[in-house]
Amino acid sequence: MLWKPVLSANKRQVFVDLARQAVALQPDLPSIQESLGRLLLATGGYDEAIQVLSKAITTFPSEPGLYLMLADAYYQKRQPSLAWSILQQTPNVPVNDRKLTINRLTLILQTLESLEAFDDAANVAADLLKIDPSNQYALECSVRFSRKKGNPEIVLHLLQEALNHQPGHTTAYYELALTYALLGRSDEARAMIDLNRFIKVIDLGTPPGYQDAVAFETAVAGEIASDVTLKPDPPGQATESGFHTDFFLPHNDEQVSVCDVISMIRSQLACFVANLTGPPDTPFIKRKPKQGMLNAWAVVHPCNGRQRSHIHPDGWLSGVYYVSAPRRSPQSISAGCLVLGAVDEELNLDPPWGIREISPVPGRLVLFPSYIPHATVATGSPHTRICVAFDVMPCP
Repeated sequence: MLWKPVLSANKRQVFVDLARQAVALQPDLPSIQESLGRLLLATGGYDEAIQVLSKAITTFPSEPGLYLMLADAYYQKRQPSLAWSILQQTPNVPVNDRKLTINRLTLILQTLESLEAFDDAANVAADLLKIDPSNQYALECSVRFSRKKGNPEIVLHLLQEALNHQPGHTTAYYELALTYALLGRSDEARAMIDLNRFIKVIDLGTPPGYQDAVAFETAVAGEIASDVTLKPDPPGQATESGFHTDFFLPHNDEQVSVCDVISMIRSQLACFVANLTGPPDTPFIKRKPKQGMLNAWAVVHPCNGRQRSHIHPDGWLSGVYYVSAPRRSPQSISAGCLVLGAVDEELNLDPPWGIREISPVPGRLVLFPSYIPHATVATGSPHTRICVAFDVMPCP
């Protein structure tokens, strides 16, 4: 597999600064305004993006792309009413612009769900799936709507069509297995979610340059603790009573020990891919990317912190590397464990594929397909559990 390079936050900021200069030099080009808006959205500069794009649409009132970016900025800031207002003002998207049409419908769908207009959102999702059968947001909306109505079987054909369109589609694959489970079709669900196949647990050694494992753990934990992007319970993530950094570690050139963790992960991923075997029509193998991007982030869990059940919809292969973990208590051997196979507690479902618990041990790396649902158990310990989680994301 070829790896697409990931820019550090410092380097991404350089591109933002260059885009600002380009806008100042050529303010009459809407494409440059779009470039700056896109970079600001990608780096979390939502307030500046709103200022830049609000000014841009007064200068270029017929450019739908600028309106959609502005609506996205408001949506990302969790101001769906303002996002909806901008979407209502957006000029018509050219009929032949498929990408912008999908972008527009996706934003409308996300905004309607945020405004709890669920029936309208379901209708938009249906329209979106006619154009883009594997659209992740439309599939997720359709699934939520079907379960809200107590009628999960109505999405079977949508999920199967998504998998026909894109074999191994992470969201469609998991949601189809879960729908089978909810419908009592346990054998079909078990055939899709296997908690032994494609799962690796590897205990790694200490990289060169450190006196011992404790010195390495201390160095990595210190860099993560001082990461300025570390925030409590970020919205939209599965972290509960814990802390989560921004994506795409490392975030600066001084995170030397974090870089060593990423290097070890990359090395193990190369081995995993090189040794991946099985029938070529297996969905996970069929979706093995020719080029991938490694997206990593850090999670810090105090005593009662945990991860709710979730999958990684943007990934092909996911994993976790444990930096620090409290010793297991004899009174609770599950404390702190990664629980593969765990489903949302609200579903009140005993997953037919079972569960597999993996203990967190410093230096332990766990790899698993991104469609495997997983959660963690709170440690109940005064000592923190620190890990680096990651996805291998397929690149076009």
